[in-house]
This record gives sequence, C-alpha cells and structure tokens, in this order.
Amino acid sequence: MSAREAMIEGVSSEPFRSLLIRLAQSNVGVRFLNRLSYPRAVFSSFDEAWIAARRTAYAGHDHPDYIKLHLELSKTLRPSDYAALYWISRICSREIRVFDFGGHVGNLFYSYFNYLVDTSDSVKWTVFDLLKTVSTGRELAREMGGRGLGFTTSLEQYSRDQVLLISGAFHYWEKSIAEFVNQFPELPDHIVINRTPVRDQGPAFFTVQDNGSYAVPCIVRSLNEIVSEFSASGYALIDRWKAPELRMRMPLFPDLNVPYYSGFYFSTKKQRIQSSCSF
Repeated sequence: MSAREAMIEGVSSEPFRSLLIRLAQSNVGVRFLNRLSYPRAVFSSFDEAWIAARRTAYAGHDHPDYIKLHLELSKTLRPSDYAALYWISRICSREIRVFDFGGHVGNLFYSYFNYLVDTSDSVKWTVFDLLKTVSTGRELAREMGGRGLGFTTSLEQYSRDQVLLISGAFHYWEKSIAEFVNQFPELPDHIVINRTPVRDQGPAFFTVQDNGSYAVPCIVRSLNEIVSEFSASGYALIDRWKAPELRMRMPLFPDLNVPYYSGFYFSTKKQRIQSSCSF
C-alpha cells in the first residue's frame, strides 16, 4: 500500500465519516475530496470519467489483464450466477439461446454450460464485444472446445428468440436505457442483467474503476431510474437479486458506497412468465 493509499484509508475510517459526509454536501468539498481520491472520484458524466481514466492508466475494456481477470473468474460460479442461471433455464425450455452483451471472451458460457445442458437439448451462446476481445475469445474457444459458443461485433446478430444477458457490463453503457433497448434490430423480450452497481436511494453518479494496469469509467445508477426507464420502454421487473460477491467502495464518499451489486430480470411478457413459474 502506497503512502497515498494509506492516507486515504486513514481519513476514510469511522471517526472521519461525519466530516466526509458534510464535505460532500458542497461543491467546494466535493472538489477537495475528488483531488484526494482521484481517479476514484465522483464525476458528472462519462466524458469526465474517461478523461480521468486516460490520465491514470490504459483506459478501456480490452486490456489483457481485464480479459485474464474475467476468464479466471469463470472457473467457478459466484452467488449471483444462480439467479441468472435460473431465469435463463426457465425462459428457454428445450433450447438455450443467449446473446451475451459485453460477454468478454465467453467466460460465462464456460461457467454456465454444464448447468444448462441438463435442462435443454442444445445451447447456442453468442458473445458480443469489442473486436480485440472477440478475437481472443475465438482463439480460446478453439483451444477449449467451446461447442455452441460464437462471437460477434455486430448487434445485427441478435434475434428475439435469444435471452439478452448483460453480466458485469451494464454499468459501462454510456447512454440511456431507452437507447440501450432500441439499438437492437428486434426489441428483446427477456433481459437478464447481473452484477451491476445500483443505489437504492439517491441519484446516479459516475466514477472510475482503477485496477492499476487499466482503468474504466462506469455509472452507478439509481434503482428508481432503472425500474422506471425500463418500464417506460415497455418492460416489467420480474425479479431482483443481490450480487454479494461484489461491492463498490468510495472511501472518501461514504454515502456513495454500494454494499452489494444487483441483478435484474425484465420482461415484456410478464403475465406469461408469471404463469409458467412457481415462486
């Protein structure tokens, strides 16, 4: 731990909590705390957060270390995966069709495959991601025998019979929820979002996730924003769950800490899904 990191840890301890909260209530205080915590600061837009990320490290989602991290995590299921697996298997009866938005190198496919083949006749899993990441994913699939796994850099490969899965990626989407939904050639019927930071109370904010070798900006949305904006786009919230394996700690902004990430299942077919499932 560097001297700067040790200082931040000391200042963020419980005795200073009330002071930090008071400072964050003024623009001057926020600027002061931002200077101390940069780049894990609080920004008003993705553009500001990108500027901070680029000043710190490699800025982007295609850094080799980023890919290695997610591939390593694919070796075991994490707590929030069980809810995502449940809904994918319930939505798809005999054939599993998944469009994995921001799916890296297919890490979730490798995690989920053995659990899905028991509930279906076949699995067809399409990963959408950046070109560099997709190229690496295809190479790995050839080495690992990713049967049923495909990759694309085009949303035109999406079709309505696929479950749209966004795991660990929704907080990197830079536009509105309506724009997210409307970018697909067909309106998705089923959207499963997992592992995204959400505030139960308070407005959204932007920050930077800094892993040392790479940094990426993200948004922490409010629960009300997510539910209301999906509702405005024609979706009903069917389920929400905790992703306790992840949290977002903002040391100098204790009111902005996210104690656990969240998962959601939205559907345009609420009545049909409710009648086919027992809770």
